[in-house]
Amino acid sequence: MFKVEYHTSIGSQRNPAVFIFRDNRYKVEEIIDRWYGKGSSYFKVKADDKNIYLLRYDKRSDDWEWLYYQNPKRLKALPYSNTGVDPFRKIDWEEMDPDNRYLS
Repeated sequence: MFKVEYHTSIGSQRNPAVFIFRDNRYKVEEIIDRWYGKGSSYFKVKADDKNIYLLRYDKRSDDWEWLYYQNPKRLKALPYSNTGVDPFRKIDWEEMDPDNRYLS
C-alpha cells in the first residue's frame, strides 16, 4: 500500500508532506525539485530517512505513485565516486594503453 498525506498550496497544488509505504511512515523534509507533465506533477523529495524519492501525483485519477528511490550513501560507495574521474568521458587509445602493449 502506498499513501501520501499532503498540504495544499496556492492554486490548489498538492505538496507531499508524508508518505506511507508498507506500514512505514516517511516525513518529507525537503522538496528538492518539482516539475509538471500532462496531467501530472512530479516531486523529487528528501525524506526523514535521508533517502531521495521521486513521487508522481496524477491529477486526473487523484492518485499518487512512488517512481524512484535513491540512497545517497550507496552512491558514495561506487568505485568511481571519489576519484574525480568521470566514468562516462571519452578517452584516447594512449590513455587506455599507456605502455603501448596493445597498439604496437
